[in-house]
Amino acid sequence: MPRLRLILALVVTALLAVACGDETEEVAPASDLAIERQVGYAVVVDQTGGRTLIGFSTDRNATSGDSYDVSQAVWRVETGPWNEPPVTCLAVGKRLELGISKVQNASQPGLLKSRVIWLSCLAPADE
Repeated sequence: MPRLRLILALVVTALLAVACGDETEEVAPASDLAIERQVGYAVVVDQTGGRTLIGFSTDRNATSGDSYDVSQAVWRVETGPWNEPPVTCLAVGKRLELGISKVQNASQPGLLKSRVIWLSCLAPADE
């Protein structure tokens, strides 16, 4: 998994920096990955080209929404076990909770983009 390799590389780099650093210097702790939770609906589902893109909106009847790539997101149904990609519970009108974080592309340092880390397919809302 590319994410696992990235996390492992970051941990190894941090350990090397601590081991090679001056013993009198204190190394600042790395910040945790901030994940924002959003609940809404998949208003568009596009599973072409080996990627899964969704249009996400808080309005179930919307015809478009914020675009997210969920191809690499871990997922689950309600409170069930987490599963590896690809997500198989997606459908237009499906109620979802997304765990979204801001990440940067290594080839474009400083440019942050929203990335879906995890996705949970929820039961319909009581209306």
